[in-house]
Amino acid sequence: EIELSKAIDEFTKIKKIVENIPECQTNFVFSKPKPKSIKEIVGISGRIVKAGEKAVVAGNIEYGGSKHVATALLSVNKKYSKIQSAINLKFRESTISKIKKMKWNTYDYDRSQEPKNIKKNGSTIAWGIKNAIKNSKKAPDVIFHKGDFGKEPMIIVFGETPEVVIKKIQKLFKS
Repeated sequence: EIELSKAIDEFTKIKKIVENIPECQTNFVFSKPKPKSIKEIVGISGRIVKAGEKAVVAGNIEYGGSKHVATALLSVNKKYSKIQSAINLKFRESTISKIKKMKWNTYDYDRSQEPKNIKKNGSTIAWGIKNAIKNSKKAPDVIFHKGDFGKEPMIIVFGETPEVVIKKIQKLFKS
């Protein structure tokens, strides 16, 4: 939890990071080895939120604190058990361009292709992540989707630890 706390603190200090926080705000998660459920993943019970020009942590770091980002991590961890941390960011074409220039392992999925029963069950994220990495040979650095009707597009950055994830974010947004 201390490692995640330090990484969150680093995240809030990145210059102009608020421009990369989505409308649904940001969560940052870290799991135990081979988590069975989101209850074994530490996240923020609230979010990292925009407060004017600053990013502020609203909530506590606790197990089961995140639902969406933790679900994405859980899905990736099933295939790539070394990946134990993730953060969500605002989708921007400029960010995707930078990511591609850095040659990170990047996968995506199309939410408009999602079966109706999946939408109803609320298992969109697990479906999307599984779809994105099903033919992958390498663990993802990034998985993104361009949204759907009423659904915000999103980028999720993955790594082995919160420290690895925050280093990727710092590299991505250093100007």
